[in-house]
Amino acid sequence: MTAVLPIPRLVWTTRLIPRWAALAAGALCAATATFAYAAAAPDMRAQATATSLAAVGVPAAVALLQLRRRPADRFARLLLAAAFVVAFTTLAVSDDAVPYSVGRTIVWLVEPGLVYLLLAYPTGRLETRADRAVFGAVVALAALAYLPTALVVDHFPAPSPWGTCGTACPPNAFALTASEPAIVEDLIRPGREALTVALFLAVAAMLAVRTWRAVPLGRWALAPVVATALARVATLAGYDVLRRRGALSPAGDALGTLFVLSLPMIALGFAAGLAGARMAAAGALERLTRLASAGADVAGLRDRLAAALGDPSIRIAYRTPGESSRWVDETGWPNPPLVPAPTRAVTRVSASGRDVAVEHDEILLLEPGMVEGAAAYALAVVENRRLVAEGDARLRELDASRARILTIGDQARRQIERDLHDGAQQHLVALRAALAIENDRIGDESPHVRAVLEALGDQVESTIDEVRSLARGIYPSVLADHGLAVALRSAGGAAPIAVRVDADGVGRYPPEIETTVYLVCVEALQNAVKHAHGATGAWISLVDDGRLRFEVVDDGAGFDPDTVVSGSGLVNLHDRTATLGGVLAVESVPGRGTRIAGAIPLARLSSNGAHDGNGRP
Repeated sequence: MTAVLPIPRLVWTTRLIPRWAALAAGALCAATATFAYAAAAPDMRAQATATSLAAVGVPAAVALLQLRRRPADRFARLLLAAAFVVAFTTLAVSDDAVPYSVGRTIVWLVEPGLVYLLLAYPTGRLETRADRAVFGAVVALAALAYLPTALVVDHFPAPSPWGTCGTACPPNAFALTASEPAIVEDLIRPGREALTVALFLAVAAMLAVRTWRAVPLGRWALAPVVATALARVATLAGYDVLRRRGALSPAGDALGTLFVLSLPMIALGFAAGLAGARMAAAGALERLTRLASAGADVAGLRDRLAAALGDPSIRIAYRTPGESSRWVDETGWPNPPLVPAPTRAVTRVSASGRDVAVEHDEILLLEPGMVEGAAAYALAVVENRRLVAEGDARLRELDASRARILTIGDQARRQIERDLHDGAQQHLVALRAALAIENDRIGDESPHVRAVLEALGDQVESTIDEVRSLARGIYPSVLADHGLAVALRSAGGAAPIAVRVDADGVGRYPPEIETTVYLVCVEALQNAVKHAHGATGAWISLVDDGRLRFEVVDDGAGFDPDTVVSGSGLVNLHDRTATLGGVLAVESVPGRGTRIAGAIPLARLSSNGAHDGNGRP
């Protein structure tokens, strides 16, 4: 129990994280709006309050919605943290030097955070070397060209979109020098603003390239983010240019407001991207559903999954039970375990002791249910292929077993026939001869004994006929000695109705085939004699065209197959025929006779090496 109890406790705590975060975010939004309203100039209170509330509330709401859906989402947590940091920029609304200076300094920390969010979307991590290089450049720019100036300038750049003081803003409370060095205003400030725009433009370009190269779901997820990044570049560059001219026009103030709302705009871009990814995932799952309903097999499985998910580089591997280190691809070819490369991910599913791994584009994890569904579909197809293969193998084993049983049974029939012919029949013939000799020796001396011996001789003769008939029924020697055509003509000659046998081109075949066809035809003749009232003749036809086809037709009264239950004889013969891979059919129409026909494949047995075309082993 000690190993199980922490699991539900962990799940319970994880589910509560968005609730506590929502309470904290709500309190932060209320505090931010209250401070902005109280600190802003009377004519700017409504705008300052709405702007501050949107700057904090929109990214927090987007983050909380994603956390509610996926509590472990790293990017959503980063976005929520960014909302909490941005809340402190509201201090720049104050007309007091200390909170104003704190708020303006925190603004410079927001820029690296925005770059990180843009480059880390949607995984919450910087995946490539280029991402880390650009983010490092932005951090270095903030550390070297922005933050140090807070110690040497008497006033922060004005006007500022983060405050409401226009050009009459409080002094810098962190200044350590009595006068501002000219190099700050003439060189550092324009240089850092140009570098900031250039770096944000590089971020937007990198996102655009990533979108162009992405799978369809990734393009749906990234396109809105690219748009917001470009909007951030435009507002940043435009506001810097207008601010250098001094006082701003109403259009400049509107541009500054958009600049402050960069994080909410980017957050909305994230939300639109997540919604687009969900729509793309729905389309992919619909395509997977169509594939599953079509009963697709293993052939082309990877290509079908690649088409459904839109990822041409997808790879599949699965592991069989009891072979923890042996992986194979969907065709059964050995394959090393899938290890995700940069920007790639591996999703695994397990069922019935089998593991299936699908390597795919990492951005597909925006909708893990879609990837898990694809992996489950791959597992179902592979498992179905395995079950079908096992079923086919077992059917082949069953067919082989039935054929062996049939062969052994026929061998036993032939052995019994030989034992009857060479044993009991010969003994009876010898007994009949001995009785005849003894009868001749007695002569007329004892008429009574001689009559008894003659009666015994007749009984022995009758027993010999019965044994001979029994032997022929078990396995006629003429079938083993002369083949199917001669044996059927012999059986037809002994029938009480006229029988015609056509068997041109028919030679010798494996004993199990000859025995089966013989027994079917003899059973059909016996039924014609017993049940086909008014039958005067029957026709037996044998044809060899790669299969041994046989047919028995009589001219009797016929019957309705739907109302007559087949006897055990024909049922057994049907089973014998099926064991050899053949078919047997009975057709009859009242008043038009009966037709029993079937066919047994010949290549099936010859391909197994059992017999050649002449029936020789």
